[in-house]
Amino acid sequence: MENASKALLIAGAILICILLIAIGMYIYNSAQGTIQTAASQMGQQEKEMYNAMIRKYLGNSKKGTDVKQMIEDIINQNNQYVNESGKFISIHVTGNGVDGYDTTTLETVTNAANVYENKKSENSQDKIDLATKEYRNLKQKISAGRNYKVEEKMTDGIIYAVDIGQVSAGAGTSASPSSSPSGT
Repeated sequence: MENASKALLIAGAILICILLIAIGMYIYNSAQGTIQTAASQMGQQEKEMYNAMIRKYLGNSKKGTDVKQMIEDIINQNNQYVNESGKFISIHVTGNGVDGYDTTTLETVTNAANVYENKKSENSQDKIDLATKEYRNLKQKISAGRNYKVEEKMTDGIIYAVDIGQVSAGAGTSASPSSSPSGT
């Protein structure tokens, strides 16, 4: 009788463990589905509108003033979509970097807020505020007199990050200032 009750207790414990593992797997799979569908829930027209703000700044030789404006636009867009999963745009410094700017804090704050770069992240107000502060620090280091290469990173049809890198002297356009197009 004593052995039978011990066997039943052990069997019950095993069933509870299996149940807990199954619940854990279900929660994990549900979270994965949420991440993957965050962007797919946006309609194509909404995706185009979301991306349009960034697309005008993409290119191999963008003026520093344009890059500064892009950073401000990203800050505004990120603040507009607080707590909406999959709607945070990260900024990364790549290539030749930005003179005098250390990317350590930038990478930390973007990793904490962008679900596409870290599945455990969230774009809560406090994380958006930290990212905003660091984006403004980066903006101060962008030189209006330099050119920058700006590239997007996309998934599911939306831009989730931009890479900014200084164009080295001589690697920009070969046109003289008087022959360069005006506008932008």
